[in-house]
Amino acid sequence: MRRYKSTLQRAVLCALVLFGTVPAQAATPNAQQLAAYEQISETERIKLLMGLAKSAEADQVTYLLKKYPLQGPYAANRTLYLEGMVLKTKGKYTAAAKNFRTALADDPKLTLVRSELAETLVILQQDDSALHHLRLLAADAPDQTTASGLRSFIDQVDARTPYKFSSYISFAPSTNLNSGSKHTTVYSPALNMNFDVEQPKSGMGFASGFNAAYSQRLGDDFMVVGSVGTDVRLYRDDTFNSYGFSQSLELRRLISNGYIALALDTSQLLDNQNYKPSYLSYGPRLSVSLDFSAKDHFVMGLMHEWRDPLTQVSTDSTALMFDASFNHAWNSSLNATVFGGYDHIKTNTAVSSYRTVSAGLTVYKELSHGITTKLTGQIAKTDHDGFNGLAGVTRADKKLFGSMTLTKRDFNFYGFAPSATYSFTDNFSNINTYDYVSHAVDFRLTKDF
Repeated sequence: MRRYKSTLQRAVLCALVLFGTVPAQAATPNAQQLAAYEQISETERIKLLMGLAKSAEADQVTYLLKKYPLQGPYAANRTLYLEGMVLKTKGKYTAAAKNFRTALADDPKLTLVRSELAETLVILQQDDSALHHLRLLAADAPDQTTASGLRSFIDQVDARTPYKFSSYISFAPSTNLNSGSKHTTVYSPALNMNFDVEQPKSGMGFASGFNAAYSQRLGDDFMVVGSVGTDVRLYRDDTFNSYGFSQSLELRRLISNGYIALALDTSQLLDNQNYKPSYLSYGPRLSVSLDFSAKDHFVMGLMHEWRDPLTQVSTDSTALMFDASFNHAWNSSLNATVFGGYDHIKTNTAVSSYRTVSAGLTVYKELSHGITTKLTGQIAKTDHDGFNGLAGVTRADKKLFGSMTLTKRDFNFYGFAPSATYSFTDNFSNINTYDYVSHAVDFRLTKDF
């Protein structure tokens, strides 16, 4: 066995030396080189081919793969990877990215392939998709030093374009646009009679949004980030149309493993009939983002908001909102996020003031056949402050929410992949008017693939 290993090592060394001295213009190995190649194992062949794929002799990889096809259960993805590397070396980045995506579609745990894809996307300046994969790769970092280096590279890619623009268009049918009640009537103890309540109205919605952001480093320790956005939703019944706008200006204090930020957020709504401002909200927001390790990330936000329905002075309100989430990644294809929140909405009438506590879990998993799944489950409990005289109780709700998003990540339409989300909401209320069920589907294109 020792003699065999020694012979094999000499054959490998011989092959490496022979192929390393091939003239750049020689695309076809000679007989001596082929003889040396035939003596080495498949594992050593792959190592040799990887080295050649990144060199001036990349054309020889194509020849050797054709003459000596790789064998075994991983042969197809290894071949895609090596051919992708050849294309990348030749500057054919779009074709290389397609090879890498095809291999990842079959096996999302191929970290080396994901790394090459991310780098290729950076070269192609498809930063949104590149950052998606770079953040997933951080989960496979072998140590904190490597993870820190990767996060530094992510920051560089993120900062190389101070202006960022994003948009979306989606079609979203819903079975209950108006949160209509499950029940047909509600009983009022105060009046000792039943009242008819609004029933669910279904319809197809069209949604479109646009966001523009600008970020600028202020020395080594600070960054300013500003953004504006719009969100428009249109339905056949224009009663449910909405036209929303938002703005944010944030100052971040950068620290070794994240940042602490203070921002001012504002938002507005237009009346869907005369297109005049109908709602205004504004307030300060404190947020914290921390990387505890290569696999663990924590985010927290606290906001105080003033809400002014411009057409209804009597319903002005304030909101105190707290939310936090913790994400753990097992590898680059599987991570989960636990999240929770607390909201206190206070108006000038106790019956319309309330407190909500919520908690949930999101699981992200890349599967074979190019399918990415994202599953979310959430439960929320809302208690109102004041007694509802007509219903004879103080309103209390429990809401269950679930969603499933499927993305076909190997379908690439000019840098976008198709995505569909199904969501389900079941609100249990002690007042029949607010007891409802809703189903909705959202179809869109995404760059997070």
